[in-house]
Amino acid sequence: MAFDNDPSTQDDQPIGRHAAGNHARQQPQSTQSMPPQGAPAPRRQQTGAFAPVVNPADVRRSGRGGRKGSGSNPYMNLGPKKRSGAKVAVIAVLVIVVFLGAIVGLEFGLNDGKVHHGIKIEGVDIGGMDKAEATQTLQTALDSKLAGSSVRVVPSDEVVSRLAESTVNDTSGEAPADGEASGEGEASGEGEGADAPAESGGEALAWSFSAAELGATVDAAALVDEAMGVGRISGFDDAVSGAGERLQSWLGQVDLPATVDFSEEALQTALQTIDDTIGVNMVNCGITINADGVAAVTAGRVGERVDAEAFAPKATKMLLGEQTTSFEVPMTDIPLDIDSDEAQTVADSITSAIADPVTFAYGDDSWQIWAPMLGEWTAVAVEGEGDAAKLVPSIDAAKAYDGLQGQMGSVGYGSAGNATFDVSSGTPVITGGTMGIGPDIKTGVHTLGDMLYGGAEAGDRTIVLEEAEVEPEITADDAANMGVVELITSYKLGYGSNGGTNREYNIELCLDTLNGSLIAPGQNWNWNDIVGNCDEAAGYKEANVIVNNKYEKSSGGGICNVATGVFNAAYEAGLPIVERSNHSLYQPNYPLGRDAAVSWEYPTLIFTNDTDHYILVTAEYDGVDMTISIWGTSPHRTVESVNSDWSGSDDEGKSITNYRTVKDADGNVISEDSFPSYFPPVPKDDEA
Repeated sequence: MAFDNDPSTQDDQPIGRHAAGNHARQQPQSTQSMPPQGAPAPRRQQTGAFAPVVNPADVRRSGRGGRKGSGSNPYMNLGPKKRSGAKVAVIAVLVIVVFLGAIVGLEFGLNDGKVHHGIKIEGVDIGGMDKAEATQTLQTALDSKLAGSSVRVVPSDEVVSRLAESTVNDTSGEAPADGEASGEGEASGEGEGADAPAESGGEALAWSFSAAELGATVDAAALVDEAMGVGRISGFDDAVSGAGERLQSWLGQVDLPATVDFSEEALQTALQTIDDTIGVNMVNCGITINADGVAAVTAGRVGERVDAEAFAPKATKMLLGEQTTSFEVPMTDIPLDIDSDEAQTVADSITSAIADPVTFAYGDDSWQIWAPMLGEWTAVAVEGEGDAAKLVPSIDAAKAYDGLQGQMGSVGYGSAGNATFDVSSGTPVITGGTMGIGPDIKTGVHTLGDMLYGGAEAGDRTIVLEEAEVEPEITADDAANMGVVELITSYKLGYGSNGGTNREYNIELCLDTLNGSLIAPGQNWNWNDIVGNCDEAAGYKEANVIVNNKYEKSSGGGICNVATGVFNAAYEAGLPIVERSNHSLYQPNYPLGRDAAVSWEYPTLIFTNDTDHYILVTAEYDGVDMTISIWGTSPHRTVESVNSDWSGSDDEGKSITNYRTVKDADGNVISEDSFPSYFPPVPKDDEA
């Protein structure tokens, strides 16, 4: 029997006729056979096992059977289904994605190979331009900014206070010692780029530097590369950020900062100008060795300098117009590389190393060097920087060589012969300067360094010097570099009366002693150093000398005659006279107002070599007269001399003053000197 879903026919149909028959097994209900809800069902004959079975209970519960909404039978709920909300949302999203994709695709096409619309760099709009156009536009704009810009910096209040305090505390007027900060004294502000000096109570320092002085440049191409990367999407990870950047650029909200590059050399030069005035040099803890050979630690000091890394971005802002006034100089500390603990450890090791003497031996001679001299020969240097820095003690080879040579005297030069100047022809000619055989001091000094500071095992502190070829004290090359090439002046003086045999002997011995003496530029010729003590031990004989305004017999009589000759030679050469004394008895055979008295150790005679080359002092004699000559490179000076009138009398004592004017080769006055002489009253018949 057929089942009709049409409600108009359902009431006339028998119900459940085959419910309990041989076909009790119900067939699965198929939703596909159900007509759309609310539509009349087509009549279809169903017979046999495939006829639908209806539960009478369901019919009874429905009242009229199959009425819409009455019961749970699926065959009875046949109205139209509602569309799902999730499906609507998905469709909406798909529409939006398609729309955005179209926009993005369009935007991609419009900006391919170009900077995205609305992007700026340092206020310069380069949106929509290709790389070449953007680079040119940006380079022109930024170069224009740099061309008319400059940087002005001032010290911080803290630095100004430090400088003011240093100025108040520095009353010595002396320049800072080596290693001291230039800013530790008065801040002069005279360095290049400084606007005004810093004085106590004065205006603050300021420095101005143009972009060119800082070597400031802009790499526009690199900046454009950065701009072209804004909003670019290379993968899923940067899709969101890229889209956000593009939105910002379309809204005109992307303005990238520009970067200014500085020439390292130019920037360093500019910052050094500032450091020279307000910087503080770092001073490591060091070591000093006292006269007893005991090493002690010297205090260190943290330094301070301009912070170049912090300076560059501040300078960039000012050069590009982001800041228009000035900014404070950024400073940074320079920490100690060597602290007091490290230095103390090394100081203790030095004191221990030189506590016991070291003996040098050569042939039958030996010389013992004690802690004070070993301390003088010790040098302490900082090796490395930062955490790798360390204090390293060593033997200063040059000091040790000269010191040991001085201890050994002529033995140290062995058979080597010094270079000398032969002036017999009227022109200095170098002779000698030959090598010889003597003690190998160089190797000995090297061995000393290993013994004290080279980690050598402690043991016998005797160093035996082997024989080696040795140089003379003055080599031919040394002599050639001295500049002794011509005669500067000569002065001739007689031996004087009442000389006697011993007097002549002493004069000539003294002349032989000083003959060939050399004085380096800036050094003094000192009678006590050159001639020394003219006593019996030195070979001098008894002759008349002046003691307490009267004549006595003593060794060395007559040497004042030589001193007077040397004084007048230096006087005529225009050399500065450091020390000179007149005799207590007037000697008529000496130049008036220009005599010189000497004795061990006072009075003495000292003059200075103020020329640019060595000077050589020579002496010649013939038993009657002596000639003192000064050789070198002549500065071609002229000397004018005049005496005052005598003042006083022989009975009361009298005085006279000599005046000397020295002029250079152009006639300019170099010096005006006076040499007063006072002679107490003495019997008229006394003679030198």
